[in-house]
Amino acid sequence: MKSSESLQKRLARAFSEGPSSFDLFYQLTYMAATAAAGISRNRLFQLARELPNPAAQYFQQINELAENLRYNYPDACHQVGEGADSENVKNFLLRFSDSLRSGEPLAPYLAREAGIQGEDYLNEYERDLESLKKWNDGYTAITVSVALIVIINIVSTMIYDLGTVTMMMMVMTAAASGFGVAWVISRAAPQEVKNVSLAEGSQEQRLARKLFQILAPLTVVASLALVMLGVDEGWMMILASLLLAPTGIVISIAEGKTGKKGKEVSAFLRSVGGTATSRGTTLKDALSHIRIESFPALKPDINRLILRLNAFGKPRLCWQMFGTETGSKLIDQTTDIFFEAVNLGGDPEEAGILSSEFAMKTALLRAKRAGVSATFTYLIVIMHGVLAALMFFLLGIVQEFTKMLDEAMAGVSQGEEAVAGITAAMFTFGSPRLDFLEKITLGMVILLALINAFAIVSSEGSHLLKICLYASILLLLSGVSFLVVPSLVHLIWL
Repeated sequence: MKSSESLQKRLARAFSEGPSSFDLFYQLTYMAATAAAGISRNRLFQLARELPNPAAQYFQQINELAENLRYNYPDACHQVGEGADSENVKNFLLRFSDSLRSGEPLAPYLAREAGIQGEDYLNEYERDLESLKKWNDGYTAITVSVALIVIINIVSTMIYDLGTVTMMMMVMTAAASGFGVAWVISRAAPQEVKNVSLAEGSQEQRLARKLFQILAPLTVVASLALVMLGVDEGWMMILASLLLAPTGIVISIAEGKTGKKGKEVSAFLRSVGGTATSRGTTLKDALSHIRIESFPALKPDINRLILRLNAFGKPRLCWQMFGTETGSKLIDQTTDIFFEAVNLGGDPEEAGILSSEFAMKTALLRAKRAGVSATFTYLIVIMHGVLAALMFFLLGIVQEFTKMLDEAMAGVSQGEEAVAGITAAMFTFGSPRLDFLEKITLGMVILLALINAFAIVSSEGSHLLKICLYASILLLLSGVSFLVVPSLVHLIWL
């Protein structure tokens, strides 16, 4: 699903200055691997500009200066580096210019720069993780505050009528605050795209895309239909939860598999590269001499790769399909580095080492992020369930107290009307106000469920479709609370 991937990339790079440290790490690893094949300087820059990566735009500019304006490559790198938006890219291009001018061999220089950039990426990622932890803690506090605003609305109605406009403003402020912090989490977290286009990815990713296209509109239509039919709102939330669940479950399974594959691709490429070098043979032959049982998550994809290569398919196309059909953007990028370097005549073992280091470092950092986000996910789910139950519990108390007061007012004698009038003036809630209070509480709970789902996905760095999973869980908790908690209040009141 190109549109979903494009949206995810735009969100990941919104308000950023130039390529990220990961983009530059990927670019330099690719250039180091291809340069190790002994290609010419001109060919290296041509390949660098064609890489589907934001950092490639600078090498496109360098090529244009060299080909159209007859700049030499050192001067072109210096010229483009001076005008680069990213400080990281600027510093690299200026250093690269000096290296080219001095005649330093390209392969060792780029390998060294790739290693340095990898360390810079690691440090920046860990700093972003620390920031993410702080914002996760801040979001939990904001979530409690948002719920308290609704609770204050409920309680204050028993004392004084705040007015529709005031209550709506308070709820809108609460919702804006919650979404604002959730958005900050999406910006504070490490920026990365973990999945390839869903339309071209793994079987589970393609299925999730199809389910979303069918079930998302159906969820909206079914929910509106239940509202128009006057069905209890609790059942509406449960139905929406059940309709969203299949998409969320399938995309969650897909991401779990791609995560496991990402951890195995490093060892797989080292094995293939080492076998090809030691046996002095091709990658196709090397694949038939390794034990693919050592890579359980990648085994189905490796089998398809071997079948395609044996069917005399084009090797480049076979490896591209292998990377794409795993569903992992990391594997897609890593196999591109590995195959391109070997295809240019490079040593398979050296290409395997360079590409596997790139994959391993990235996979390990993402595993750290998964540990941080897992705690946040469990906390938000439990907290949402508790706060939704609490809000509906207080709403149930107000409803029961309203009934009791109405019964008391109906039973007063004619001589006590003056006192009853004063009492009625003090307690300003009635059926119309209570109905509005119920709707505003219900709306806030639903809105909070969607915001919480977005915050969890932002913390995880997962595909946006995974919002369906967490929205399903949170709406189910909210729907059950709406149906059960007021009934419990009624039993307790009796």
